[in-house]
Amino acid sequence: MATNVVTGENTNDPTGLVDASLRMIVILGLMGWNAFEALSLRTPYPSSMVALWDSPIWRMLLLFIVWVGAEWCPRVGLMTGVAVVMYIVNMIQIV
Repeated sequence: MATNVVTGENTNDPTGLVDASLRMIVILGLMGWNAFEALSLRTPYPSSMVALWDSPIWRMLLLFIVWVGAEWCPRVGLMTGVAVVMYIVNMIQIV
């Protein structure tokens, strides 16, 4: 649990209504995406996402997205990480 050194408040808590709403929308969207992927063995990805898999820049961008999500909210980082892991598993099966 991250706390602000000066004020001692929890920095993982939403800072306002907009932040809390955006966190909830992102978490629910990623939860739906993860449930969709978990229920099928091979998820049909757009051909552009399959073609991007060969690029090391794309893989670094995926890691960056997980990192930014985790910095914003640990729950968003967790759901993003699960989505990226499932994407990687499917790409290994497809390619």
